Amino acid sequence: MKRLMAAVLFSTTLLGGCASMGNGGNNIDMAGMTNEQATEALVTALSDQKYQVKRVSGQALMVEYDNSHFMMQPKLTDNALDRIVIAKYYVLHPELAQTPELLLLIGQLNQRMDFAKFVLIEEGRGVEVRGAATFVDTISVEELTRFMDWTDAGLRALREAFPQATPVAKEVRFGG
Repeated sequence: MKRLMAAVLFSTTLLGGCASMGNGGNNIDMAGMTNEQATEALVTALSDQKYQVKRVSGQALMVEYDNSHFMMQPKLTDNALDRIVIAKYYVLHPELAQTPELLLLIGQLNQRMDFAKFVLIEEGRGVEVRGAATFVDTISVEELTRFMDWTDAGLRALREAFPQATPVAKEVRFGG
């Protein structure tokens, strides 16, 4: 376990920086929308660009991208910065779940990683890897794609630097 934690901590120094998110085509204007309306707008825009999309609740959708699944939840506010919370979920190996080492590891990842926040869920049996794409009224499909790419790149770098982690955490796939 200590070797596992040391490898993860070492690998965190390999990551850094934020993906540049230029304004591309396929803009989604969500000004004045509710979270439910914004969810529907995202489902439509992403589906129109041939993404596999499934609405999972009134305010959340799942997107299949790059052989993995992302959960998206719009969080719109009046006259303020809007965001789309974008998350991936992992189930942890039972030997790691609910251990003090896991709490330490999650805390250290959150201190050193800049591409996402790591949150323990399901009483320590799972991890949510969460980020937020911020915008004012309008965001493009290209920006969402780049955000998912950035998240995947961070997770890929962790796996490459720390191959022992692959059997410890398994990505949750929605609907299939």
